[in-house]
Amino acid sequence: MNHEEQLIRYAANQLNESERAEFENHLSGCVDCQADLTLWASVASEINASDSSVPAPVHLADSALEAIHAPSRLTRAFRNMTQLLRMQLLLMHNELWIGSAALMFIFLAMALLVARVEVLHFFVPMIAAGTVTLIYGSEHDPAAELTFATPISPWKILLARLTLVSAYNVFLALCATVGLLLILPPQALGELILGWLAPMTFLSALALLLSLWIGTSNALFISYTLWAAQYLALTSIGEWFTFLSPWLESYRQFWQNPALLFLLGFALILFALWSAGREQVQWRRSVAI
Repeated sequence: MNHEEQLIRYAANQLNESERAEFENHLSGCVDCQADLTLWASVASEINASDSSVPAPVHLADSALEAIHAPSRLTRAFRNMTQLLRMQLLLMHNELWIGSAALMFIFLAMALLVARVEVLHFFVPMIAAGTVTLIYGSEHDPAAELTFATPISPWKILLARLTLVSAYNVFLALCATVGLLLILPPQALGELILGWLAPMTFLSALALLLSLWIGTSNALFISYTLWAAQYLALTSIGEWFTFLSPWLESYRQFWQNPALLFLLGFALILFALWSAGREQVQWRRSVAI
């Protein structure tokens, strides 16, 4: 028990004889404790003078000590966050983690065999988009009724799962990128990371939002089509419809604009979090287009 705690119990007359003698011995040489005790004594005098018939609460000292030792708001928030992440990690399918790692390994091997970094640029966003469509809703959650019955807000559940999956996807992509250093100079690492990180953010956010409203299959079809269209634009379509070439070039440049992709990606994530609480989203079953 520190001196601050002893001071509170001393003022409340809740110290035994030995503790009281020990504290009074300390009090004789501590100016700060004397000032604090004077303050407590003056407060007690005011209370007694105002209504001496009202006894002090029995647990006053215990309440004061509890307030002193209570964790800060930031500590409580961090503790709640880690508990939520741990709980959601247990509820998510193990196949999701294994499948993502297996696909990433396959495409890394393919990139190394053909010595083309574009292989990762193309497939990393698609892997990320595919995994985020499997994290929410009764379609993929066998314990959906239990999940939605908890006092935790649906958007917090979705955010926790999205954080776990996104962090895992980024980790896998970073490992694959480091593996590409076998065929790339080290100075190209930053450019390579930015080449897949921005498209992965936007495509994942788009796929997640679409999966909430129209189902996983439809979301993947639309997202993958929009993503692959940029590679088909100038090689085939542009040869047949030359008047579309300016628009197709702008579309390709859109996917190469990291700032715009990050901005739109975060906007779509906010919309997806808002959508998580809608009943038609929570209990929707996938229906193919």
